[in-house]
Parts: sequence; C-alpha cells; structure tokens
Amino acid sequence: MEFVELLALFAAVMLIIVKPEKEQWAWWLTVGGWFVMAFMYVGHVSTALLGVLNL
Repeated sequence: MEFVELLALFAAVMLIIVKPEKEQWAWWLTVGGWFVMAFMYVGHVSTALLGVLNL
C-alpha cells in the first residue's frame, strides 16, 4: 500500500525538479496518492469494499 503513495510522491518530486511550471500537476499527484492510500486502508480495514485480501 505504501509503495503506491511513495511512487506518486516520487513522480511529483521528479516533475517539480524537471518541469517546475507543472507544479499544479505535482500537487494533484500528491493528493491523488493520499486518496488512493485512504481508499485502500478503509477498504482493507472494513472488509466491505475489497473483501479479505492480502494487500
């Protein structure tokens, strides 16, 4: 689960380093990573969204 967020954050940092004018894209990548992590956590804990999976 953490790898998805780390990958999104790495892409955001690389985007800021390579193309600073695309700062808004980097922000949306960061927010998107947060939402994916929250969805995966809630789905894994509640077992209602994703069922019993070994994430």
